[in-house]
Amino acid sequence: MASQVKSATPAPEDDSLVLGDLIPVLRQRTGRLARATGDYTLGVAKILKSLLPITALLNRRERISERELHEAINQLFASLAGHPLTGQLRGLTARMRAGNLLPNEQSTEELIRFLVDQATARSVITIPTEITDEFWKFFNELMAEPELKGIGEVSLDVLRIVLTAYEPLLVQLINQLKDLRQLNDDKLREIARGAEVLSGDLVIFRRQIKALRGVRLFFATDPEDLKAQAEVVAQMVREFGPLFIKMAQVAAANSGFLPGEMSEALAVFQEDVDPMTPAEVEAAFMECFGETPAERYFGFDSTSPLKSGSIASVFLARKPLDSNSDTPRLHPVVVKVGRHNLAREFVIGKTVIKLAILSSHYWAPHSKLAPFFNSWLDQIDEFVQGFERELDFDAEARNQAHFASRAKYFDSWNVPRVYSSSRRIIEMEFVDGGASLNSAFAGMSGRRSRKMRRRAGRKFLHAVFAHLLIYREFHGDLHPGNVLLTPDGELHFVDWGNTVDIQHIWKPAIQYMQAVLTGNTDAVTESLTAMCSEPELSAQRRSELAAIVAKTFADADVVPLGIDFALTLNREGLEGWMRRIDLAINLGSAISRQGITVKGEYLHLARSVSAMLGSLAGLYKGLPTADLVRDCIQMIVLMPSYLGADYVKGQRSRMLRKIARNMPPALRSLSQIERFF
Repeated sequence: MASQVKSATPAPEDDSLVLGDLIPVLRQRTGRLARATGDYTLGVAKILKSLLPITALLNRRERISERELHEAINQLFASLAGHPLTGQLRGLTARMRAGNLLPNEQSTEELIRFLVDQATARSVITIPTEITDEFWKFFNELMAEPELKGIGEVSLDVLRIVLTAYEPLLVQLINQLKDLRQLNDDKLREIARGAEVLSGDLVIFRRQIKALRGVRLFFATDPEDLKAQAEVVAQMVREFGPLFIKMAQVAAANSGFLPGEMSEALAVFQEDVDPMTPAEVEAAFMECFGETPAERYFGFDSTSPLKSGSIASVFLARKPLDSNSDTPRLHPVVVKVGRHNLAREFVIGKTVIKLAILSSHYWAPHSKLAPFFNSWLDQIDEFVQGFERELDFDAEARNQAHFASRAKYFDSWNVPRVYSSSRRIIEMEFVDGGASLNSAFAGMSGRRSRKMRRRAGRKFLHAVFAHLLIYREFHGDLHPGNVLLTPDGELHFVDWGNTVDIQHIWKPAIQYMQAVLTGNTDAVTESLTAMCSEPELSAQRRSELAAIVAKTFADADVVPLGIDFALTLNREGLEGWMRRIDLAINLGSAISRQGITVKGEYLHLARSVSAMLGSLAGLYKGLPTADLVRDCIQMIVLMPSYLGADYVKGQRSRMLRKIARNMPPALRSLSQIERFF
């Protein structure tokens, strides 16, 4: 019995944990944790993705609208509402409301019942029971729905409402910040461009300082070896750059004042200098037109210019010009491409000259020299101003078109037509077979050369006299490289970078030259006083200037011209002309040594006249002086008849061109009138 009782006693329970029972639980919770982690990561990724539209609106340069900002903020709040944390806040809200830590359905229901009972009890009008019963039925059905939003969702809604109210102000502030950023970017770009200018100027300074080593080489050459000296000077000019090349062109145009070896070395700069690189040419086209030369023309070779100067390189290309025709043809055109950064080249070149002049106060201090050096500091600005006019290609195109319209009325001179222009590129008519005066007569026999030279010389004189007497405006740099002569003897004037308007200065200039030629010292002094930049100061020093003029005349050993001027000039020949021009220049230099500055327009006029005389001397080079004298007298005496004949020929050509434009191409060719078109 006892054994039965003992056996009936239940066995004690085993409280130890069994690993097999924990594995399913751990697996379940691990999977839940992994899913939660993945949901959190995905939710964060969606939030970051929703920030991209707002970031794009803030980063773009254009202004934004309220609609764009509203839609971008909606995307952000939608991703925040979908984050798992917002769902967990909903559960936390439910537990806090169940514990009466937050207002819940019961408190809300009691509040509403209190308000309804109070409204019913205090109403003047008796509210039917059916209405209150129907309201409570609707209320019970409404409160039976599950809770839709937790603390997180409500907070997001509150924040979204506040942001909606401030969206217009936010858009305004963002756009103002964009404007401020754009202004700062523009200012920073201006600063960067200024820094680029400074760095470019340093390159120019280094190149020109490097060129100064030529001074030592020049003094190291044999004083009797003029050819070696000329080679050193030419190399220095190349290294110094465009401004000094322009000065070399002016000096070469006045070859009569220089040794033959020096004139020959500098004459190269009238024809050709180092060409632009293909990259520089294409950069100019992209800057002006946004396209390469190959896209704009046929047969444009940026590696082979026709010629290159200090300001630009000239290329030959083809393009259709007769757009109105049914079968347009390709016509040759000349494309002049301006070099890059020329304005800075001129500024730095002018600065180097000024520094060299100013440094003379240290290296050569002298009270007599100081006024001369000081005046040249101002004179350099006046002198370089004429060169700087050639940098404006649009103005050059206008000058050329202006004179081309005048040339239609003359048979003695021509100007190529301009087809288009921009800041650095001019497209113009091609002069077939045109050669400069320096090379036009090469290979001709003596007799033919003399005949062609005199014919071209008379046309040149006719053109110059027409410009001076009729228009009182002429080419500002008519050196031999800018005068083209065709095989049939036609003269073409090119490179119209600057012109000389003598409307207001021709009288003082003529009076000055007349006084120089006749040897009238009082008239020369009076003219020089009028041509100075400070006439009042010059008038006060009149006696001093008169003494300088008299001494210059005495040292020049030039016979004043009188009634027999024609015989005197014929006897002295071209050398006599050059001595008188040299005297006129020396008189200006003499007053400059006294600290008096001559006006820039007169310097420009002197440079232009010197270039013309240099071209005229080149035309009559090697010919008897009598040929030049006879041709000059002939053109002066017969000028009115020549002008009348040219005008009639010009009107005839103009009429034929007008007729040719209205004729069919086939008929135009048959009637031989196409050559006037």
